[in-house]
Parts: sequence; C-alpha cells; structure tokens
Amino acid sequence: RRLEKMNQTSVKRVIKRQFNAIIDEEMKLRRVLAMETNDEHPEALFSGLYTRIEQHLDNINRLQNRIVLLQSITNPE
Repeated sequence: RRLEKMNQTSVKRVIKRQFNAIIDEEMKLRRVLAMETNDEHPEALFSGLYTRIEQHLDNINRLQNRIVLLQSITNPE
C-alpha cells in the first residue's frame, strides 16, 4: 500500500512539472505570436518566426503526450 502511495505522489509531481512546462511554453508562444509583422516584407523574412512558433507548438504537444502516456500507464482502463 505504501509503494502505491509513493507512485501516485511521483505521478502527480511529474504531471505537475509537465503542466508547468506547458504554461511556460504557452507564454513563450504568446510572446512570439504578439510580435508585429509587416506584410510589406518578403515571406522569407518570417521563416525564422514561423520556425519558432512551430517549435513551441511541438514542445507543448510533446509535454501533453507525456501527461497522457503517464496517465494511461498508471490508470489503465
């Protein structure tokens, strides 16, 4: 019974870490999305900006997948 309690505590802590990382990534993404873009500039100029946006989205997706996987392993139903 004690081992089960420790595992649940660890699971909750890991999930909380993932949630905190998601919040951090979302704040970074919002800052990038808030950057002013000017349609007068060529599309190639924004390539780096788009890459940063995609990286933040990938990070959020990876963190969400970790939570789902951990929950499915610890609570198989």
